[in-house]
Amino acid sequence: MFHTKRIVGGAAAFGFACAFAALVPGTASAAPVACTTAPGGVDVATIDGGSQCDSSADVASAAAGFGLEGWGSAEAMNNAAALALGLNGGTAVSNGSFGGAPAAIAFGPGAVAQNTAAGLGLSIAVAAPGSTITLTPTGAVCNGAGIAGSFTTLQGCIG
Repeated sequence: MFHTKRIVGGAAAFGFACAFAALVPGTASAAPVACTTAPGGVDVATIDGGSQCDSSADVASAAAGFGLEGWGSAEAMNNAAALALGLNGGTAVSNGSFGGAPAAIAFGPGAVAQNTAAGLGLSIAVAAPGSTITLTPTGAVCNGAGIAGSFTTLQGCIG
């Protein structure tokens, strides 16, 4: 039963994130930037107009930051994988360690999604315009519209 709850919860979080992404208006003049650091790669940072990203990973981890008129910052250490998407004025920060797999998605003006994961498991933080969503190994806080959830700690929030 516990395993089924995790699968259903993960599917719900993924569906919620996809629905948010579908609602984000496109910006024709925006130049997207992508920063990826493969295991053993070098740190990457890119700025193009209002789009910026950075990524950092050690020899056993991978990180990807993506910015589309926003900022995506990802860091992965000690067998982790981190993903951050900053879209249309959003700031997303994702930090993973010790097998964690955090994802942070922020879209719209003033949106901030911060996800810090330590230990095996997936976690996600999604922030809508004007919201701050924070997920750490000790808990989740949703200030405004968004969602956060961790399969490691089984903590989360919906705003």
